[in-house]
Amino acid sequence: MAKSTHTIEERFWSKVDKTAGDCWLWLASKNSRGYGRFAINGHTPRLQRTHRVAWELTYGPIPTGQHILHRCDTPACVRPIHLFVGTHRDNMRDMLTKGRGNKQHGINCGTVRLTDDIVKAVRAAYAEGGISQRALAKQYSVSQACIAAVVRRVSWRHI
Repeated sequence: MAKSTHTIEERFWSKVDKTAGDCWLWLASKNSRGYGRFAINGHTPRLQRTHRVAWELTYGPIPTGQHILHRCDTPACVRPIHLFVGTHRDNMRDMLTKGRGNKQHGINCGTVRLTDDIVKAVRAAYAEGGISQRALAKQYSVSQACIAAVVRRVSWRHI
């Protein structure tokens, strides 16, 4: 197989549509979540996420342990000004702030046994006293840990 005479930069940017609006979209291979993949040359080509490659081509190496996040929330976007460095925690916070977290909470969750009304009743009964978390758990056919999470508002925080 003949070796390509194109640089990594030329190969990479030739697969980007810079005319699709504000985002520069990756046109080649993508994973199931829509993130672009790009093979870096070597004896065994390794696929890299394209937003990370775009960052490194533009700004240099990514600091160890850091992630590259999207301001635009478009997985296929590789426009460097739409990218920023952050920790895993920053990425999770960004996801939740922008409403991309698990939307299946409370009654919308497929495995739910409680309802909004039951959660309110559990909290009220426990606050009044005279009934244990274990008794409430038995009454509603859930674990004591589930009731504890409801009472402490670790789960069902939206109620």
